[in-house]
Amino acid sequence: MPEEQRFLLGIAYQAGPDPRIRRGADGGRDYFEPAELEKACHSFLRNGPRVGLFHVDGTDGEATATVVESYIYRNDEPWVVAEDLVVRKGDWVVGAILSPKAWQLYKSGRISGWSPQGTAKRRRVVPVNSESES
Repeated sequence: MPEEQRFLLGIAYQAGPDPRIRRGADGGRDYFEPAELEKACHSFLRNGPRVGLFHVDGTDGEATATVVESYIYRNDEPWVVAEDLVVRKGDWVVGAILSPKAWQLYKSGRISGWSPQGTAKRRRVVPVNSESES
């Protein structure tokens, strides 16, 4: 039997707001505009891509995964990967070869995708009232 490639490709982050999510568990609704998401994608590679497990410190490095692809999906036509997984223009896609341990976690269902870790500032967007501008 040939050795498994242990390659995992998925959406690292969706561009723009997800229409299925009205409010997050913390009461906010966080998302990246496409231009800002592209900056984050580029920064990820420029700063040396690191992948960890479950947002736990000390789990990153080649012992977990080696990133071999990182890009913004630019096709106008959505890529329907599965019924519940559609890649759209502007989404950030990451591909990596997982370590044997991480591959087993993926195969068992414990790893189900990418989840970028970082810091950000939340800002409140105040809608402009068109009546007050007259």
